[in-house]
Amino acid sequence: MPDFADDTKTELERKADQLKWVALIETCGYAVLFLFFVVLHNKTGTEITGFFHGWIFIAFAVMVVWIWPSMQWRWYWIPLALLTGPVGGVLVYEKIRRDGVPPEARREVRAPTHATM
Repeated sequence: MPDFADDTKTELERKADQLKWVALIETCGYAVLFLFFVVLHNKTGTEITGFFHGWIFIAFAVMVVWIWPSMQWRWYWIPLALLTGPVGGVLVYEKIRRDGVPPEARREVRAPTHATM
């Protein structure tokens, strides 16, 4: 039995939702890192936050690179998202929130059929 038997979303829509939230978390992580590094000058806080922010950024980068062809984004979305720091995360979040998955990229979703005994 499929994991998402009653879900009407496509796999691409689920991936886009996940990327949207990872983009938001990446931006928040960057803001917290900025707070510890620049504002508070807290070395321990910077090291701990930097460690977690690094992993979150790597996840964000991999997700952007994997999803952009399926979402039919133009090529410049990759460097825009990855090189602009927290602004890139906000841009990706907002693009997915506004545009969603392009209709051409969606596959037909069939209603689940339940076998009767």
